Amino acid sequence: MSKLKSNSQDLILRGYWRSSATWRVRIALHYKQIPFTYLPVHLVKDGGEQHSQKELQRNPLAQVPTLELESGEILTQSMAIMDYLEHIHPQPSLYPEQAFDRARCLQLAEMINSGIQPLQNLSLLLKVAEFGQDKLTWGHDYIKKGLEAVEYVAQQSNGGPFLVGHTPTVADFCLIPQLYNARRFKVDLSAMPRLCEVETKCKELEAFQKATPEVQSDAQ
Repeated sequence: MSKLKSNSQDLILRGYWRSSATWRVRIALHYKQIPFTYLPVHLVKDGGEQHSQKELQRNPLAQVPTLELESGEILTQSMAIMDYLEHIHPQPSLYPEQAFDRARCLQLAEMINSGIQPLQNLSLLLKVAEFGQDKLTWGHDYIKKGLEAVEYVAQQSNGGPFLVGHTPTVADFCLIPQLYNARRFKVDLSAMPRLCEVETKCKELEAFQKATPEVQSDAQ
């Protein structure tokens, strides 16, 4: 059950066990050891709970995750949420110190966050199926193309066991869920050795283990 010990001051993370964006935020919260309460939002049941009036008030795009602050204010979008976590709890940092390395980290993260994940998102795949296209082929092709580009850039990055350097960053937090999805869409990862090496290293860390979809309270 993916929940840190909670109290009345906890942050509240609403999401779905297999949501890539939710998964990234779970890793960040566990990595920084920030207490939070996880409340599932089922993306499929009854047409998707994200479309309910309450959830639309939290996120008008009908997406997850959402992070409810102690003040009651709501944040959406995984990159914005992780940036907020960095500011309220600076250590351990989610970003490299050096300017170029930080930019490279964000480049890799956005290649996945903006360039891959939206093209295989559930809502888009359902629309693709409505147009009579094979959603599995669609997802496979865009994930493969995107990860090949990430592999190329990762090969150029500074040395270290993670995508950028010797500690995990938001780039790694974005990568791990996307590799999980790649396997779901039958993408051959054997041509992406650098990404697989990073994945192996990440899986050794407790934060990544606690954030894994299969151990979440709403896992199916």
